[in-house]
Order: sequence, then C-alpha cells, then structure tokens
Amino acid sequence: MSTRERKVVRKKKKFGLVVEFIPTVRDLTPDEETKKKIDAEIKRAKGITPAYIADKFNIRVSTAKKILREAEENKIIKQVVSSRRTTVYSATATKAAESS
Repeated sequence: MSTRERKVVRKKKKFGLVVEFIPTVRDLTPDEETKKKIDAEIKRAKGITPAYIADKFNIRVSTAKKILREAEENKIIKQVVSSRRTTVYSATATKAAESS
C-alpha cells in the first residue's frame, strides 16, 4: 500500500483478551491497467467468483460484482452457479475458443 498507512486496530474481547489486527483497505475503483488485467483473467479462468477477483486485484467485492455483471451482459462470461452467498461465473464457449 503505497499512499495509505496500515494501522493496527485493537479490539477487546471477552475475559480481558485484546486482539490486534490490521484491516484490509481495498480500492473502490480500479485503474485502467487493473481493468485490463481483470478482463484478461476473466477470459482465461475456468471458474471465477467476485471474492477471487477482489482478493487478487485488491478491489472491493461490490466492485468485483459490478465488473462481473458487466462482463455477463457483454456475453464474455456466463453464470454457472448461484446461491444466496456467492455466484460462480465461467467463460462462454465462444470466448474460450478464441483465447486458446
């Protein structure tokens, strides 16, 4: 994290225990270079989730969901499995054949 300082947060738990942790601060909007990397990753991955994109590129999960929904609208990926907690996407057959 170049411009942000990571500060330690102390959280008091039961029985006098104090736990220290460093919260993860993620970017709200990715820059153009990161967007290109995300698009390349979406096209070549077999299964992809919003959490995977958020962890790999250090963006928020809500932003990753928006990016994946836009890719689905553009027919780059398709939704394979959906539950109330997460959604799994896969590259469409035509786009997967082009990248091979």
